[in-house]
Amino acid sequence: MTLWHIRTVVDDEPGRLAALAGSLADLSVNILSVQVHPVVAGAVDDFVADAPPELTEEDLAAAVAAGGGRRATVRPADVHGLADPPTRALQLAARLVRDPESLPLALSDLLDGSAVSWSPAGVPVAEDGFCLRDPRGGHLRVARMDARLTPSEAARARALADLATLLAASGEDVVTWRRAGVGDLDAIADMHTRCSDETRFRRYHSGVSRLTARQLARLVNPRLGVALVGEAPDGRIVALGNLMWCGSDDTTPAELGLLVEDAWQSRGLGTAVTRRLLAAALDAECDQVHALVRPDNVPMLRLLAGLGLPTHRRYEDRTLTVTVDLSGRPAESDAAGRLGRL
Repeated sequence: MTLWHIRTVVDDEPGRLAALAGSLADLSVNILSVQVHPVVAGAVDDFVADAPPELTEEDLAAAVAAGGGRRATVRPADVHGLADPPTRALQLAARLVRDPESLPLALSDLLDGSAVSWSPAGVPVAEDGFCLRDPRGGHLRVARMDARLTPSEAARARALADLATLLAASGEDVVTWRRAGVGDLDAIADMHTRCSDETRFRRYHSGVSRLTARQLARLVNPRLGVALVGEAPDGRIVALGNLMWCGSDDTTPAELGLLVEDAWQSRGLGTAVTRRLLAAALDAECDQVHALVRPDNVPMLRLLAGLGLPTHRRYEDRTLTVTVDLSGRPAESDAAGRLGRL
């Protein structure tokens, strides 16, 4: 026997599902699970069926049409499709708890047959999909390739995205942000040691395993820029954000740099400290802030794109320079509330 996923629209009238099941039963097709989604045009019947191996996709589509189904789609399924919706939702929620960055994949699994793509904030959403806010910045466009999502499917997707948003914010809620000073150098050095090679490489674009005393002192020197640290409840420093002045001219971009300890990533700390540093840039009447980002550093690129501010990218020497335009932004008092303050 072979498993198939069948989706079709039927009139919302008594006996329609029975007629459809009878038409499939004539071909010895057994319906193993079914979901019924009310829609304006009637109802969408979505089910997994077990069929004899000699039956083709065309055979099943013809049987659905004979049973009163319209706009049928038929494609191969596997045993994962037999999980009932509550069980599948709980499994995907557990995955998000373990890995909040897995929201796009979780949405695709939740909405079998859907396509999930990420776009920066402000990009129009096509009519055949709907938009969900990505907790990491920008938004996720969810669209089914063969049919529109039903209202109940859209509600499930929004609930999963809401959970991801709560998980992303959980880290910021327990971290205290403050300006860094020379008294933090040992704790900052310890945090660098706890970071993985990949995390340090994304920050410094080199295989540095330990910063020298001079390099550490430069990071927290107030004459060279603004340094913010995030403290966990146990007093450890788990995040460091830097805004380094690149010149005396107000039009010269300041350079943004972030480092978040691996165990505290995917919890909104990067976005939290970035907004505070941008507020500091506005206070200093800085028109532009730029970040040097490796093209494979997707989390950082998504973070910058999701700020809701104009950005420009330039690729050179295998590095992206992402410039955030702050010209015309609100004055200090307005920016404080919108971007975030210490």
